[in-house]
Amino acid sequence: MGSSSSTDIREEATCPICKEYLTDPVTVDCGHNFCRDCIVKYFDTWEPMQVGDLECPVCKARMQRGSFRPNWQLGNIVEKIKFTAPNKGGNYLCKRHKEKLHLFCKEDEELVCFVCERSPEHKSHTIVLKEEVAQEYKTLICDRLEHLKKEREKILAYEAKLGEESNSLLKLTETERQKTMEKFRQLHQFLEEQEKRLLNEIEEMEKEITRRREEHLARLSDELSSLERSIREMEEKSQQPASELLQDIRRTLQRYEQKGTSENPPTFPTELKRKISKFWIANPILYVEMEEIKDALLFGLHQKGNVTLDPDTAHPILSLSEDQKSVRLENKPQILPNNPERFSNGPCVLGREGFTAGRHFWEVNVGSEQYWVLGVARRSVRRRSLHSMRGHLDHFHISSALKLKYDISPEGGIWAVGKWECKYWACTSPDYFLLPLSEEPKRIQVSLDYEGGRVSFSDADSGVELYTFSGTSFSGETLLPYFFLWGSETHLRISS
Repeated sequence: MGSSSSTDIREEATCPICKEYLTDPVTVDCGHNFCRDCIVKYFDTWEPMQVGDLECPVCKARMQRGSFRPNWQLGNIVEKIKFTAPNKGGNYLCKRHKEKLHLFCKEDEELVCFVCERSPEHKSHTIVLKEEVAQEYKTLICDRLEHLKKEREKILAYEAKLGEESNSLLKLTETERQKTMEKFRQLHQFLEEQEKRLLNEIEEMEKEITRRREEHLARLSDELSSLERSIREMEEKSQQPASELLQDIRRTLQRYEQKGTSENPPTFPTELKRKISKFWIANPILYVEMEEIKDALLFGLHQKGNVTLDPDTAHPILSLSEDQKSVRLENKPQILPNNPERFSNGPCVLGREGFTAGRHFWEVNVGSEQYWVLGVARRSVRRRSLHSMRGHLDHFHISSALKLKYDISPEGGIWAVGKWECKYWACTSPDYFLLPLSEEPKRIQVSLDYEGGRVSFSDADSGVELYTFSGTSFSGETLLPYFFLWGSETHLRISS
């Protein structure tokens, strides 16, 4: 009786369409239960032009498409039935033979019964007791579990480190935000104060101009009224008979003669005019500090240039990489075309890209190389010497190249810094300037502000400024990146 009852319960928990345990069960209008996906597919396969209305798959009762409701209570019961063994001991039954599943097929990795073991499909397979293989798989699972736990610990540790680093960086950015806001607040306050002061001065000058204009207009109005009266009197006098006209004529003439002798004083004092005309010069904040602020802000807006080397300009002793991003000084010169662009008076090479406007920068890896010079040069820079260097390279000394054979200085059309004799120099004129550096830069950033007439060099890693050439007019000529190498296999590379 008990077995029959269990079977009936399992049948009630089975979908009439797929014959499997109900999944996400729903109840239709007639009361029958189906898997949600099964009844939806059933609705979809019903032909719209089929004779008759949509019918229940079980009782053929009329249905409306999509008319069903979830049966949560039945769903819970089905889940319990799924995980409740059909007999005591927790053993599932073989679907084909209704026998207990005591064995395990290693090839198919599935539980089988004793009847399955003797069947042709498992005849050549390795069949073992499920308890034995369960222990093997349990060991494998434990190993995998241990590995997964370690991976989880790594991720959690990385997550914690990521959180700490991000929080630390966010604190730094917040500090920089506050510093920036405070700096601009001070700048705004300073500019507002200066604006107020200067506008007050202009307003005072305007008031003085208005006051003086009103004073002069009032005086002129009085004089004009007096003249009008005198004119009327003179016109009346001129119409009098001779006897009246000649009475006391001298005093009359003298009186009206004095009316025309007054002179107009200067309308506005020279001091006021001078103050207005020199107002801009007398307040240098209007141009000096504004220019300094603009320079400080705009100098950070340089565009990174895609600099490559021009092989047509390279001295024969220099070897360029295939991507034309690096240059190396070799032990002996190469045989190259003697074109007019090529340097013969020093181991130099120019960049292919030229600049005639704007702000640009590029970076050069100098590493620990001992002899190099880099910067910018005019396209018209001297490239030839009276005597070719070929065959005399062994006797060529860098100091003679820099000071005698090759004029590396602004006067020679080159703005550069370099390293030799274990010291760093700015190639100024008339004498080179020794750079007082606390650390040796490994990467040099070259920055060009064409309109501003500035060439600046800095440590690309630390941002420390090395030297700046300023106040230069490039006169519309094209400027090119410039490189000078010396020493045993010196190597320089342009950063991408």
